Amino acid sequence: MAKEPMHNLCGLARIRSAYPSLTPTEKRVADYCMKRPEEIIYLSVTQLSERCGVGESTIIRFSQAAGFSGYHDLKLNLALELSARSQHPARETLDPESSTAALVERVTAMNMGAIQDTSKLVDAENLAQAVEKILEAKRLFFFGVGTSGITAADAQSKFLRIGFLAYAPADSHQQIMSAAHVGPGDVCVAFSHSGSTKDTVDTMRLAKANGACTITITDAVKAPMIELSDLVLLTGSAEDPLQGGSLRSKLAQVHMIDLLYTGVAHRLGQEVVELKKKSALSVVDKLY
Repeated sequence: MAKEPMHNLCGLARIRSAYPSLTPTEKRVADYCMKRPEEIIYLSVTQLSERCGVGESTIIRFSQAAGFSGYHDLKLNLALELSARSQHPARETLDPESSTAALVERVTAMNMGAIQDTSKLVDAENLAQAVEKILEAKRLFFFGVGTSGITAADAQSKFLRIGFLAYAPADSHQQIMSAAHVGPGDVCVAFSHSGSTKDTVDTMRLAKANGACTITITDAVKAPMIELSDLVLLTGSAEDPLQGGSLRSKLAQVHMIDLLYTGVAHRLGQEVVELKKKSALSVVDKLY
């Protein structure tokens, strides 16, 4: 009951209200949040802990002490407050009087930016190693939840067409059960914008423990999933909590899939033509 009044306050007001009762390390986090709220909404808990020089558990304790259910709730409240104050409007937001032509130009520029930013982040050596691992794989597993799960299904479809045993389990329970049965020779590719999605982290932890090669596709340079990955492929699509699952984020992931797929297809050479032909013939009678 004591915390109830806090829920009527905006994000920054909650932090200021709780400030006197915070521990010294929690106050360091509070100071960072109050000085750079527009930056906080893009940071993972790992990134913020590094910038404040505190442990990840301190970030969680601070969030709860300030009246939030957790760090994500804190970010969401800050994003809402910044948007409402027009200090940091959502990137998709246009003035109500904007023309349709302006809307087309704005959205197109943002989506093209996601692909361009991802291309700049590509580590050619990591990409080449990932292609090699996929070529050697007995089985391919693609993991992701929410919109990243849709991306995983997209990746499965691409690699099925060129003869790979590819799987994209539909929900988190199926994913972790699949991870329980992978082993050396299997490749598990995870998609997570934040690199901190708990279900996906748990699945990759189990896959790695069972000897599978683990590859993560993420925006986060520092995140729990990074520590569980043999290879990391970075995408560029910063988004705040109000934009979760945006097309921009998905485009960045799909672009990376296309780089992997094209790299593998290129290595297969002429063989890939026959593989695609077999796939096409298998579904030809499904068309009118």
